[in-house]
Amino acid sequence: MSEKKTRRGFVKEIATGSAAVAVAGGVSSGEASQESLESRLERLERRLQHLEDIQAINRLQYAYNYYVEHMMKQEIIDCFSDSPDVLLDWLEGKWKGKAGVRKYFDVNQVPQVGFQHQLIPSAGLITIAQDGKTAKGRWYAFGGVMMPVPAKEGEKPEFTRSFINGIYEIGYIKEEGIWKILTINWVIPYGVRIKDGWIMPEDIAGPMLAGQSGAGPQMAADIPMDKDDLRYVTGYILPFHFTHPVTGKPTSEAKRNARLKPLKP
Repeated sequence: MSEKKTRRGFVKEIATGSAAVAVAGGVSSGEASQESLESRLERLERRLQHLEDIQAINRLQYAYNYYVEHMMKQEIIDCFSDSPDVLLDWLEGKWKGKAGVRKYFDVNQVPQVGFQHQLIPSAGLITIAQDGKTAKGRWYAFGGVMMPVPAKEGEKPEFTRSFINGIYEIGYIKEEGIWKILTINWVIPYGVRIKDGWIMPEDIAGPMLAGQSGAGPQMAADIPMDKDDLRYVTGYILPFHFTHPVTGKPTSEAKRNARLKPLKP
């Protein structure tokens, strides 16, 4: 059974139930028939489709920002439409079409271990076009940015650290029932540089792996810390429970995590 038929049956049950309530509540059959069941079905279907579209766009946007956090470039590229109208409008210039997206997010340039570009989307306001084929969204995006500084052999890696507050105006397009990103317009009202840096995973886990007490209540764990657990290493990507919202394929965090080595206490 198709999704449309399933939705139609669900909406029909609601509409039929509403009509029965109206008659039971004292509304005459003539009054109840002023608005036909069919028109009621169509209205409810449009409302349900609108909500489903917003939910799908939210999911797409959240996934995109998770991929940007670790610069998972192929996953980022796959979020975009193949339309020639695709446009990245960044501060440093504009990139046109899917080819422009691939050029900007060059998969051959793998980010260094420890790179992080966390931009948390919030206050999203989505407007669906009347035809249901395109949409616009506006988002705040705030988060920490950590850029590795090239280090000489044997030296401990260093990072530049900052916080960024940005604003997205994003265009979306629905292709064969799937929402994709069409355009991104991006501005940064302000950023904050952090002189002293911030605490890294190794700073948190290192002392505990060495036998020191951690913060919080002191009690024995049911399962002790695993010294080979990569969660204690800078650059670790916590595995996603979901597949890519456009392609439906698994994502590449396992491949990225394979570059890491366990922390030595």
